[in-house]
Amino acid sequence: MKKIVFILGLSVLLGGAMPVQGSDVLEKIALYIPNRIVDAFDCFSATLGVGLGARAELAVTQAITVGAGYENQVFTLYKDHNRQYGGGIQDGYYTQLVCLGEENQSRDRLFGLVRSYWESHGGMPLPTQRVYDFQEGARDYWKVGGALGFLILGDVYLHPVEALDFVLGFFLIDVKADDLIFDDFR
Repeated sequence: MKKIVFILGLSVLLGGAMPVQGSDVLEKIALYIPNRIVDAFDCFSATLGVGLGARAELAVTQAITVGAGYENQVFTLYKDHNRQYGGGIQDGYYTQLVCLGEENQSRDRLFGLVRSYWESHGGMPLPTQRVYDFQEGARDYWKVGGALGFLILGDVYLHPVEALDFVLGFFLIDVKADDLIFDDFR
């Protein structure tokens, strides 16, 4: 019992002084385990594509990436950042050597919950670009992982911000503000 009181007290302390109504407490308790499972699933992404393309990449954030890729009408299945599940067409090219690179890529003709984007830039990508938006962006600036392939292309990334959201979720702190609520089921 002491551990539960300590964890709840610590959660309130870390969460700041925010008003909690009775229905909010019930909601957090009822959806506690489903939210921890979904948050754990958010910690990684994986894609698999087939088509004319080649790519090799290692990334420790979008800024510190070494690699290059070319994809022309590659059909891709996504389990991607910000709960994007589905498929679509990936098209374009990119090259990057640590902080410097060039990119002209798009994702379109989608199905499921995948977000479209077109990204074209030279130089260093910045986390302030719309495609990297913390809550709604199609791509994760802080990803760690890699990609590899020729004609069959795949990638796997870990998402540190999502991992932080998962760990703090045990203390009822929702960094990404993406926990499920009762209204999501209506």
